[in-house]
Amino acid sequence: MAALAYTRGRREINQYFSVSSAKGLALAAVLLLAAGHAALRHYPGHDSCEHLLSSGRFLGEKVWQPHSCMMHKYKVSEAKTCLLEKHVAFVGDSRIRQLFYSFVKIINPQFREEGNKHENIPFEDKTASLKVDFLWHPEVNASMKQRIKVWTESAMILMNVCCNKVVRPIDGSCCQPPAAPTLTQKLAAAFFSLSIAGCLVLHLVHRHSHRRSRPCADVEGGEEKKAAPAAPVSPSEVVLQSCCKLGLIMAYFYLCDRADLFMKENKFYTHSSFFTPIIYILVLGVFYNENTKETKMLNREQTEEWKGWMQLVILIYHISGASTFLPVYMHIRVLVAAYLFQTGYGHFSYFWIKGDFGIHRVCQVLFRLNFLVVVLCIVMDRPYQFYYFVPLVTVWFLVIYGTLALWPQITQKKANGNCFWHLGLLMKLASLLVCICFLAYSQGAFEKIFSLWPLSKCFELNGNVYEWWFRWKLDRYVVFHGMLFAFVYLALQKHQLLSEGKGEPLLPSRVANVLLFVSVVSFLTYSIWASSCKTKAECNELHPAVSVVQILAFILIRNIPGYARSVYSSFFAWFGKISLELFICQYHIWLAADTRGVLVLVPGSPALNITVSTFVFVCVAHEISRITNDLAHVLLPKESSALWKRLACIAAFFCALLLLSAVRGGR
Repeated sequence: MAALAYTRGRREINQYFSVSSAKGLALAAVLLLAAGHAALRHYPGHDSCEHLLSSGRFLGEKVWQPHSCMMHKYKVSEAKTCLLEKHVAFVGDSRIRQLFYSFVKIINPQFREEGNKHENIPFEDKTASLKVDFLWHPEVNASMKQRIKVWTESAMILMNVCCNKVVRPIDGSCCQPPAAPTLTQKLAAAFFSLSIAGCLVLHLVHRHSHRRSRPCADVEGGEEKKAAPAAPVSPSEVVLQSCCKLGLIMAYFYLCDRADLFMKENKFYTHSSFFTPIIYILVLGVFYNENTKETKMLNREQTEEWKGWMQLVILIYHISGASTFLPVYMHIRVLVAAYLFQTGYGHFSYFWIKGDFGIHRVCQVLFRLNFLVVVLCIVMDRPYQFYYFVPLVTVWFLVIYGTLALWPQITQKKANGNCFWHLGLLMKLASLLVCICFLAYSQGAFEKIFSLWPLSKCFELNGNVYEWWFRWKLDRYVVFHGMLFAFVYLALQKHQLLSEGKGEPLLPSRVANVLLFVSVVSFLTYSIWASSCKTKAECNELHPAVSVVQILAFILIRNIPGYARSVYSSFFAWFGKISLELFICQYHIWLAADTRGVLVLVPGSPALNITVSTFVFVCVAHEISRITNDLAHVLLPKESSALWKRLACIAAFFCALLLLSAVRGGR
């Protein structure tokens, strides 16, 4: 009975709540919320500066959250830059004096509270030509008591009031108007506007032609004539419709994270804010489970499930601000490494088995990986390296392709005919490992390579490639491990040394039990080590060597028992299919201020806000995934001559982008 009720419950949910109906509901919610926020702008009392000083809540001890805007924590250098050649005076009693001390310590943390408390106190920073004075006047209006009490919890409030318009920090939305759009953003807006207009015209034309071809009654025969079948959608119409939908979505991105229509709040980590959602998604993942179509190790459904639950955990990690908690940070680092492990495993397996090294396959992969990021770089005015994971998997894909495609091309079919080719492939992998080790311990050589133009345009962040070096080095071996694992697994599978039937254990029971025991012990050992690490730098130094142990342990635990290999979570697998879009979209329409804050669609109710914003965010990511797939099929044809023409157009497009960036940089 329980199983029957479980099955019926899932069917009821799926029947009344489809993806298309969810997207329609998300669109309606966005339109209503946008209209509501726009209307609020015309009423008094909704200025972010007023919120900063008068309304908000405490997230924790002395952590002030203004009503729906973000406070920036000013560093000494930023404070001096803002207050250069200024003279600031604090006038009042002991409460104002305390505010004065808090303010001065932002500029000079070593400043001590000395001297007679009931007299004037001067402060001067000659390097910044800055003077700050406290003038003792004890008669202060009592109505200011409560407001001053709030202010003195953080003199950062005053810094945000005075300096946000000057320094313009990305994570300080209080008292800061939005930046003016760049030339590239204006051109993108014009393109998408034309696409939307063209799509509307096309819709009206189709509607008019549909009316003309409507069935009419046959007066003599008394029968209704059948309408002509609908004409197939042409490739140009697919592109136009995709650009139209993408334009509307990009407008939402811009309104969320570049305009001041919607509000933003700071992150604040608590253990419950991270672990409670983890429990929720675990319950849902178990609820939606199905039998797999195949029971091979790391089959398609299982890898999608793996990507899905990892992506959901990473999303919760980002929105909860859990990077401040070191044990969680280290476990998330393993999840990122696992994505790269799958990159090595998946692409190696494809090239090794299929032997397809054609340009079409390469273009398809590169397009699917980079399409959304390139659009966001233009619309959101961000460098390519800002979306660090996409450059990472893109470069590693090209490395895998280059390793296997260069002479001599060795495939499974060729190796089966002569075992000598297996040795040749191992030599290729060994050469790749040597190159990785050389670049890992030669930061200068690495930076010289990626500082060359035009590579520098892709991999620089804040004027240098250090961030790219750090990200690459952090998981430098795991893609190689994925390739090596795929080679060993496919060799064992070819020689029928694995039992991959339904319900069968992968290995003989004695070997299986030993490997399962070792895997569980490695999990526990890693968790203990991650909890004992003192600093991120210390943990990151060992991470490249130990992450693969955790990944292999998970694979063995998930695949050795036959019953575990025979089921998967369709809930997690659904998210796994759009994991890349979820990772990228979170930057601007779920998080805010380039991931430093949280988007506020429903102010005043954090729980309801996160529910609504998450719902819209997932629907948008799914639609972008469909748009990317549609455009990939149309823009990258299999026919060679047509493909090369399209590639020439894409190259011209990127040349235009480089020219625009050069013109902008020269101003």
